[in-house]
Amino acid sequence: MKVIVSGHGKYASGLHSTIQLLAGEIANVDYIDFDENMNNEMLSDEFKQAIANEPKVVFMCDLMGGTPFKEAVILSQTEKQDIAVTSGCNVGALLEVGFELSTYSGSAEVLAQKLVDVSTKQTTVFRRNPVLKSETFEDGI
Repeated sequence: MKVIVSGHGKYASGLHSTIQLLAGEIANVDYIDFDENMNNEMLSDEFKQAIANEPKVVFMCDLMGGTPFKEAVILSQTEKQDIAVTSGCNVGALLEVGFELSTYSGSAEVLAQKLVDVSTKQTTVFRRNPVLKSETFEDGI
């Protein structure tokens, strides 16, 4: 199973940088930016190269309906591989599923749904508690 992270500007390379800081490299994850010097065909060609010889692929795109999403959807409909496409998933979801990729044997659709489910669970609003004092918090990463 391979996951391809893609989005506008430096979305993919930014996520890559975050993942490296938190966990190092994750095998079977590629990061493909769609920058201002690219067109649809160029992005599609990069996607095709990245999925060559991969039986199962999940695309993790930044924005539903954007060019990376649309090009991934086209490939999911025209290529023979088991391809699923997500949008709006977050770093925590990629971390959680990323370490399963080397042993994952399910379908791309099931993995894509897990990315969405984990992203949804991790999306929240911090509710201020006026009782807590700032000195009670420990340093984080």
